[in-house]
Order: sequence, then C-alpha cells, then structure tokens
Amino acid sequence: MLKNPLGPIVHFFKRNHRRLSILALLSMLLYAALFVTTYIANPEKTMQDFGGRFGFATNTILFLVDSVTTYYILVFQILLPLLRRQRKRRALAVALAFYIVKLGIHYWVWTIEPRPESDVASKTFVPEDSVYWFLIWNGIFYVFDIILSLSMAFVVEWNRKSKQQIILEKQKAEAELSALKHQINPHFLFNSLSFIYGKVLKFDGETADSVLILANIMRYALGKNADANGLVNIMEEVKHLENVIEINQRRHNHRLHIQYEENISNLSVSIMPLLLITLVENAFKHGDPHDKAHPILIHLYTNDHILTFYIKNKKSTGVKELSNGIGLKNIKKQLQLMYGDNFTMQVEDIASTFAVRLKIPLHP
Repeated sequence: MLKNPLGPIVHFFKRNHRRLSILALLSMLLYAALFVTTYIANPEKTMQDFGGRFGFATNTILFLVDSVTTYYILVFQILLPLLRRQRKRRALAVALAFYIVKLGIHYWVWTIEPRPESDVASKTFVPEDSVYWFLIWNGIFYVFDIILSLSMAFVVEWNRKSKQQIILEKQKAEAELSALKHQINPHFLFNSLSFIYGKVLKFDGETADSVLILANIMRYALGKNADANGLVNIMEEVKHLENVIEINQRRHNHRLHIQYEENISNLSVSIMPLLLITLVENAFKHGDPHDKAHPILIHLYTNDHILTFYIKNKKSTGVKELSNGIGLKNIKKQLQLMYGDNFTMQVEDIASTFAVRLKIPLHP
C-alpha cells in the first residue's frame, strides 16, 4: 500500500501548529509595525515598496511565509540545538545552507522588482539598484532576524527548564509522600535496628555488622542526605553502593562474583542520589552473579566534569522476574529531568548479557 505523500507534511503541521501560529502572529505584528513606521515617513514610497510587483496582499502572504520559515528554522533547528549543545555541526550546516538559499531567493525577487528612477537612486550614498544596496539591507534584516530569534530561543529554553523543574519537584514531593505513607516511622525503625544490633553483637559479630549495614542502607534510601538541589556527595552514593554489594555478598555467604573498580578524581562533586544503585540492584535482580567466568562488572570513573559508570551482568537462566528494561525508562526520565540532554546512556542487551554505560555531568 502506497503511503500518502502528504503524510509527513500533515504530521509536521499537526505537531508544530502552535509554534507556527505564534510565529505567524509575531510576523504579522512586525509587518504591521514596519508598514506603519515607513508609511508615516513616506506614504507614497511605502505603498510602492509594499505593493511591489505582486501586489499588497500577495506580498503580505509571502512575507509571512518567509518570516515564519526563517524564525522556525533559526529558533528550533539552529539556536536551540546550539544552546542545548546538541548536534552543533548539523545546526551550523543548516544555518549556512538556509542563508545561502534565502539570499538566493531574495536576490531573485530583487532582480525582478521595479527599479527606482535614476535621479532617486542617485540621492542615496549607495545606489538602490546596486548589489551593494541589496547586500547591506539584507545584512541588516538578517542581523535583526538573528537577534529576535535568539531572544525567542532563550524564552523557549527558559520555559522548558521551568517546566522540567516543576515536574521534578512534583515527582520528588509525590515520592516523599509515598514514602511517608508506606514506611514505618524512621526513628522507630532505626531504634529497633540499633537494639537488635546491640543484642546480636554479643553472640554473632558478622550478623550484627549486617544489621548495621542494613540500617545504613535504609537511612540513605530515605534521602535525608540530599541538598536543596536534590543532589548528594558522590562518596555517599559510592558508600551506599558498596553497602548494597556487601549485604548481597553476606546473603549469599560471599559466593557472588563481582568485579568492582572505582577511580574518583574529585571527592567533593555531587550527583543525583540512588541513580547508580538502581542499576546495581537491577544487575543483582536479573543477573547471575554465581558464575565465576561471568562476574558482575561494575566500573566507576570520574574526572572533574564527567562521571562514567559501566555495569555488565550475565543474564539469569532461572525463573525470570520483570525485564531489565522495566526500570530503565524511569532512570532515563529522571536523568532527563535532572540533567536535560547533557548525559548519555547506552544499553547493550544481547542474548546472554546485559550492560549499561552511563555518562553524566558532575556538579561542584
């Protein structure tokens, strides 16, 4: 069955109709302001310039199409990707190609426009029928377009980040409310664990240490260490990660095969809490750490700006729980809310192994 050739165009307008409507309204206001300003200065020349070869109505439509196209490409295809540091080479290539095409179309229109009389042209420093006049005026309008588009891009980006912050705060509030509803009173819980630790310590030091590790895991999971931005010191996350590995080893009498490596260059940086541990718990939940030939690999490296985390596990062949991919969507959503587009998350899901490579920016 043949696809509708107009399908992509219809889809584009459905997806962007609000943006295009706003740009059209803005272009119409600019056109009206330009017309009124020039009409006050010289009514006869204004009607001649705005009427042109095609007539006032047609020229108005052409101006709107040209302006909306220009601002859409500038804002959404060039400036926003540059502001977000996405596909910078593509954005610059689009900018170059677009303005070459735009300049060519404007030059063609200029060549077929009626020329002013020679005595009028001679009164100007640069003759109005010269290429220099064309380049000067187009250069002025191009600079104006870029300034206006840059202002719109900043507004769009500020609005996007504001919405992301609102969503993040809402999800954080919902998570805290859910924790309050479903958790035992933390003070009661920790006091009870301390009591058990004291009692068990007299008879079994290893079990007592396990109780203490469990208490530390639960204390961290309550999120009391996060700052106002929802971040924690990286060493707190690392300590929590080590505690989870240790408690799992003790549960299995230290028979699990895990290769854990870390190299933290700056101990004062901060990251989003419970991010790395979610991937580690996923490996324990769905992996097979009992195979000595295929241990769980956990590598954590940082420099002053980037954290790189890699985890790989052999898939379990026993009774399967929820798929490895179930929690990844939530992780990616949290990353987008916290870091925007400034992160990479690569998933390698093959027949026998599952791996995730994550890179996120570090906060000082």
